[in-house]
Amino acid sequence: MNIHDTYIFKYCSYDIAEVIVSGQLLKFSRPDSFNDPFDCDIELLQFDFSEANQEIIDDLNKIKKNISEQWGRDMSTEIDKISRSKIEDTYKRSQLDKIRRSSICCFSKDSTNTTMWSHYADNHRGACLIFDLENKKPFIDYPSHRFTQGPVDYDNYTSINYLKSEVEGIVKVFLTKSPDWKYEKEYRFIIFEEHGLFKFSKEFLRGIIFGLRVSDEEILRFKNICQRQGYKDIEFGRFKKEELKLKLEDI
Repeated sequence: MNIHDTYIFKYCSYDIAEVIVSGQLLKFSRPDSFNDPFDCDIELLQFDFSEANQEIIDDLNKIKKNISEQWGRDMSTEIDKISRSKIEDTYKRSQLDKIRRSSICCFSKDSTNTTMWSHYADNHRGACLIFDLENKKPFIDYPSHRFTQGPVDYDNYTSINYLKSEVEGIVKVFLTKSPDWKYEKEYRFIIFEEHGLFKFSKEFLRGIIFGLRVSDEEILRFKNICQRQGYKDIEFGRFKKEELKLKLEDI
């Protein structure tokens, strides 16, 4: 199999792999369901308005404008009487609500990690689905700009002022994990609007690697599913034991 730098991998059991491929569905989960209780912890975010950048200041002004629109008349005088702390608190709550509504789909940049195969792919009875980041429209009906994506950085958890840089704040919360998880080489897709199942394009899936404990019959069944579903140019591989090592071979 040709494993390209642009590939990301989804470890899963055989049954889950079948559901994903049959329905063209990937699950985006709420961060509060993750193994690490500090993963995506919004407590890492500070809201110090003394360092707010211009974009944040513009957003605060939009809040004032929205108040006027809701009342249907110019509320400039009344708005000016609203304390800055109240405006800031409203903005803070709106941003935290957006972050709490977020959901994530997790992948890995490594398809050969023994621990990952054990933990997430049913101890080599499952599969590793291959997706290609070169695909510019991976999800049907969802434009790419609605997603934030990137590799996870493995660093100690520290707080950051969200208002100094919203981008750095988002990266810190959603794309940073403890060095204890470094072996996962994780890559994430993040959406801030909803969670659940998202339909992906057939072109996004590029291949399937089966664990060494998956039978020939199960592999044949999976190939037939891919054929019936209309996937094209899908590569198939499996791991075999060879000289006390695992070797990936084409099938």
